[in-house]
Amino acid sequence: MRFSRLTAALLAVLLFVSFAGCAADPADAPAGMTLASPDFAEYRLYVPEEWTITQSGGAVSAYVSEKDPSNVSVMSWEMPYYDSTVEEWWQGYVEEFETVFTEFTLESAEDTVLSGVAARKYVYTGVLGANTYRYTQYAAVRAG
Repeated sequence: MRFSRLTAALLAVLLFVSFAGCAADPADAPAGMTLASPDFAEYRLYVPEEWTITQSGGAVSAYVSEKDPSNVSVMSWEMPYYDSTVEEWWQGYVEEFETVFTEFTLESAEDTVLSGVAARKYVYTGVLGANTYRYTQYAAVRAG
């Protein structure tokens, strides 16, 4: 299902992410953090040591605990066209998000930078059943 793939990839809160072309040394993790990204990833994701890390294919996620489902997920993928933009991706993403969630509300959208790459930060909410979910998501296009 396309939405599930995008959800795993994009419903992200990126913590301590930087792009890197080589494998990271876990010993380089900031104090109290552990490296969560796989060796083959073109990014580094560090999460608190006590979080639980899961990996499925190229997607990496970590969550606080069973009692606190706060989490972070990261995935990289290829855009459909080499010259695709974050704004083009965002418009398609919102359309897909609204097919599952109701009451979509964009709280903010601002320009930012991820390891020297122009990016966009989105904060939004959506309702699924009786639950309201709040997301902070960073998106960037790097080398297609």
